[in-house]
Amino acid sequence: MKVLLTALALGMSLPGSALAQTSSAIVPVLTGAYAPAKGGCDAAAAAFIYIEDNAIGANKTAGKVLSVKRDGGSYVLDVLWIEAGSDESEGDRDTVRIEVKDDRSFYFSNTASKKTLMRWCS
Repeated sequence: MKVLLTALALGMSLPGSALAQTSSAIVPVLTGAYAPAKGGCDAAAAAFIYIEDNAIGANKTAGKVLSVKRDGGSYVLDVLWIEAGSDESEGDRDTVRIEVKDDRSFYFSNTASKKTLMRWCS
């Protein structure tokens, strides 16, 4: 009977575990792809921001996070953008600000763009 109850309890907890995503190590949002809230997940590929465990990316450009500073509810990231096929010496430094709204959305801005609400797509 104990074995059956344990199996049932384990089986009922697995669906929730399968849907769970890990939070990013750089900011408290889910890892995965984000798109502007206005354009939605069907927006042009160039609009996507990818949050990984210790990195951030945009389309075919990888962003190596060099440092993170917390500023209230915001996170200021020093990022080295590296285009696909390039090496780090060809990268461009940038300051990225992420203002966390909740675990599935954030406001993104950097030196080249205005503040944009990004929502989780993956």
